[in-house]
Amino acid sequence: MSESATTRKVQRLGGSSLIITLPKQWARRLGIKVGDEIEVVEAGGKLLVRPRDSRAEDRASTVTLRYNGVARAAGVDAIVDCAFVHGYNRVEIPLRGLGETDVKRLMAELNENEKVASVERGSDRVVVTIAPSPSADATRLIKEASSRLQDMLDEASRGAEEAEVEGLRAQALELVEASLRSSKESNIIDPMAYGVLLSLPSMVADAALMLKGRADLLGKLKEAVGEFMGGLASASGRRLLNAAMLASELRNMAMHVGGPAAAVVPIADALISVSMKLLCPSLLEQEPEEPIE
Repeated sequence: MSESATTRKVQRLGGSSLIITLPKQWARRLGIKVGDEIEVVEAGGKLLVRPRDSRAEDRASTVTLRYNGVARAAGVDAIVDCAFVHGYNRVEIPLRGLGETDVKRLMAELNENEKVASVERGSDRVVVTIAPSPSADATRLIKEASSRLQDMLDEASRGAEEAEVEGLRAQALELVEASLRSSKESNIIDPMAYGVLLSLPSMVADAALMLKGRADLLGKLKEAVGEFMGGLASASGRRLLNAAMLASELRNMAMHVGGPAAAVVPIADALISVSMKLLCPSLLEQEPEEPIE
């Protein structure tokens, strides 16, 4: 099924009414909430379902947050990154409780962020428009991010300088963030993988710099990362299992070598843990074998 088509079972409600449920991601994308009214139109043997409120989709792509407490401590870049990764197109920040100096500093920092297209000040709020990202499939973006991570490890094996590794790290992170944003509509990437995906570029970069020239460890890490990213992109239980097994081998190698090699242990642990949990659907959805007569 494509992201615009699905199959739902018709159920009975009461004595004469029939109901169907809407996929959660559709409701979120169209701004449909509990209690909203929707139009159901019969046309040419088809049913067309749409929100009655034409502004519902705009509301769904907007998030409102107060610039205090956790948001203020985290900083503007964290706020924008969160909005971007979670698929929002607009952020509204109420001005209540903010002094004029705070507002000017906030707007200046927002304008410096590359993911921000525009910042406008209204009577009671600052409205931030997130820059559109290139339209791309989450699967392709994950594969491209995987390629950058593997390039990083290849360069480190050849003794690359920190600037080269940092450049590849930044590219990989940008691709990962774009893939998560894209996945908010298509649900290709399991949310359980989000934390590891966002951390992986920096973790791999750190390991690459600490283990420059150690082709054995970097090669094994490259294999594990490649299988993990490939398993995510293709929803392949076999590749995720391979990733966990390779990461386990990497962990044992690093523990045996000791010293700087220990830098890969946290990555290996993360890959093992998440790969095995993402493997669950492949295990639980298997068809039972037919009994032998």
